[in-house]
Amino acid sequence: MCSALLVLCGVLLVFTVNRSFAQGSSTHSTDVTLHIRDYCDPASFDAVLGSGACVRNTATGAITFPGFQAELGADKSVGAWRFVPDQISVAERATIHLENVGGETHTFTQVKRFGGGFVAPLNAASGNPVPAPECAQVINGQLVPQPPGPDNIFLAPGGGATVPLDHEVNAKYQCCIHPWMRLTISPRDQHHTQVR
Repeated sequence: MCSALLVLCGVLLVFTVNRSFAQGSSTHSTDVTLHIRDYCDPASFDAVLGSGACVRNTATGAITFPGFQAELGADKSVGAWRFVPDQISVAERATIHLENVGGETHTFTQVKRFGGGFVAPLNAASGNPVPAPECAQVINGQLVPQPPGPDNIFLAPGGGATVPLDHEVNAKYQCCIHPWMRLTISPRDQHHTQVR
């Protein structure tokens, strides 16, 4: 009887531990940290774009402006300029914590469809000639950026913000400066959390 009780206690303990881990994984998905990254080289970016265009420590390496242009021309994107992660599944009432860990200003803009941003040369080079309306409008043949707002957040280097999602969503976000920087959010399927 004692051994049967120990087996039963062991089963209950395993069930409780597994259930806690399963619940913990769905709870954890309501709080997501998103890093906004780039590896701009301050000297070469500032020489082309102006003083303060890139503000970062280059101890871990940097990509020069000519290197940036070469990769963008070859690949239509620059891999070091990205949202990490770029796809997430979140539970209801999720919160996204944004951290710009790069050296340039970026936007985190909710769009209906991915498109170009408000920098025409970057749109053309990345194959996104039509701007997403949430990023820019064309006025007298010129791209005019949409103003900052809760769905169009501008983040300077080292900056951060919090984006609450009030309900389960399918959403798309992009940087309106570097339009290949994209994030897709989908609802987490709560029905697939199983206890084993």
